[in-house]
Amino acid sequence: MAQDFHLKLITQRASGGDPIVRERTVPGPEATIGRAADSDIVLADLAIDLKHAKMRFSGPGRVSLESVSGLPFTVGGRVVQRADLNAASHPVAYFGSYALAFEPAEDEGVTVTVTRDDQEHHASPSVFSLQARFLGRRNMAWALGAGIFLVCLLVPLVFAGVLSHLQIHPDQQWSSGPLSKAHAFLETDCKACHVNTFVAVRDNACLSCHQAGPDKGAEAKVLAKAKDEGSPFEPILVSEHAEHAKLEKAAPLPPGLASKASVIIQRAFNHPTDRCASCHIEHTKAKAPADADPHAPVTDKPDLTVTQTCESCHTGMKSRLPKTELIDTPDWGHHPAFRPLVMTAAGPTPTFTRIALTSAPQERNGLTFPHKLHLEPRGGVARQAIDLGKANGYGAALECQDCHRAQPGGKGFEPIEMERDCGACHSLAYARGPDGKLKYLPHGELQKVVDTLAGRTLQGSPPSGRQRPGEIRPQAFSASGASAYRATFSKGGACFDCHTITWAGDTVRMAPVKLTARYLPRGDFDHSIPEHGAIGKTGKAGSFKCADCHAAAKSEKASDMLVPDLPKCAACHGKTTEQIAAAGKSDCAECHSFHAPGEATPPPGHPPLETLRWTKDVASLGEGG
Repeated sequence: MAQDFHLKLITQRASGGDPIVRERTVPGPEATIGRAADSDIVLADLAIDLKHAKMRFSGPGRVSLESVSGLPFTVGGRVVQRADLNAASHPVAYFGSYALAFEPAEDEGVTVTVTRDDQEHHASPSVFSLQARFLGRRNMAWALGAGIFLVCLLVPLVFAGVLSHLQIHPDQQWSSGPLSKAHAFLETDCKACHVNTFVAVRDNACLSCHQAGPDKGAEAKVLAKAKDEGSPFEPILVSEHAEHAKLEKAAPLPPGLASKASVIIQRAFNHPTDRCASCHIEHTKAKAPADADPHAPVTDKPDLTVTQTCESCHTGMKSRLPKTELIDTPDWGHHPAFRPLVMTAAGPTPTFTRIALTSAPQERNGLTFPHKLHLEPRGGVARQAIDLGKANGYGAALECQDCHRAQPGGKGFEPIEMERDCGACHSLAYARGPDGKLKYLPHGELQKVVDTLAGRTLQGSPPSGRQRPGEIRPQAFSASGASAYRATFSKGGACFDCHTITWAGDTVRMAPVKLTARYLPRGDFDHSIPEHGAIGKTGKAGSFKCADCHAAAKSEKASDMLVPDLPKCAACHGKTTEQIAAAGKSDCAECHSFHAPGEATPPPGHPPLETLRWTKDVASLGEGG
């Protein structure tokens, strides 16, 4: 005889009285249990999955009950995902608020009685009733709807019609204030920022126009999107200070019980306090002139509200981020020693290591350049510079700016180029041709130097980089060529004075050269700030000279690190908190920036680090756009 499931669904009447019993048969050997309408046993409880479990006959009067969704059920007081039941023992399985009681049937099948315990799992049915003692829910809904209609539509229309001289705009009641000039072009496109209804503006909306990254193609798409949105200028691109998950863990709760409670409540209600919009506040109502348009933007940029200071996050950070490599820095007195990126091996793929200056690190850049020799005011180099004269850009003892040329704007310096910065004294001429003109060695590729000495025709041009790795063996030299080859790479030769050269028999080895462009990538020193001293030959006079911070005049080898140490900077920057507050600027932000750790926040009155590139006439927006 076939085994079937005989179902009895027992439902209690809302008004009391005898329950409603519905019976039907589900052919075996298997039946499904869940909230889905196509389940064999439908259990209308949100605690139950759509396809929650299945039951199968495992023998006469025996049923195997198994979860298919991963959610458990209860049998015999135990929470399980699988159970073997003997109907003869009258077991009961619980799914949410439903109880499934099993007992043997006469046809070798099993009877399953399904009941719901409303008293234990649900509130009184009156909770779901539209009736109430006072102002039933249905009436309350009508009253609230009528109130919204009256306040938000009829009243504004009355004011607009009867009191039109007041110039009331009904739609403005939904706005908390005008946008800043920077975002005024989005005034009619709320969805550009408010992507999801009743959800606070999220970072991905801001970064869709402002995100910077190593992928220049992605940055181009970001700028193109801003242009498509109607932005009259290219927005400033920013990057996260660190991984967002780490930022969230590193930031402590604000001081004070009320502030802590406020942050916790905001986060609980899907309004996190670590968003872009938590610090950059839009729709602010700043004071405007009396004759100004009340609906015009009143600020250049979104108002900046500091939610966390540098010190609050970098104090006790080890306790919140145990794996961090950062050193807790609550103030200048605990600032770690500078750890510049030191080149420990040059080459096509140089190796850099962050080493504290207190360890007196040595840089392996491949050069044998003595600063002391070049800056000695009475030495042979100074005499040669005097002999070259002003017509050649010299005429006096060498100074730093004779070789280190400032970039446009003066923030940093251009890379050293041998021909431009060193060639006036270190000539690459090695012979005269038949026409009496000097012949010069190519600079930039070792093989081409050897080919020139051997009289072979050069193909192409030397690379733009300054990599000179490898070793060269002499090939088919004439007697004079072999002599020139040996002299060029020996003491007193054109290459030997500046490069690290070794010999192995007739084979010459030259160390690759790579000069570091930026020693402190997590901070940023701006030479153009007047207080830091004059830059270039046309720079403005400042408080310091190069020698006040860089001990180049005492350095006898190129491997010396000439980055000034922390005490030298702290002499000016190591102020107390009270002194910083009195000066109206943040001490940390003088060298570090939140969005781009390698870019300093400009001090008051200093030009911004990034200048907006205008794409059309936006003079009406003002300079702060």
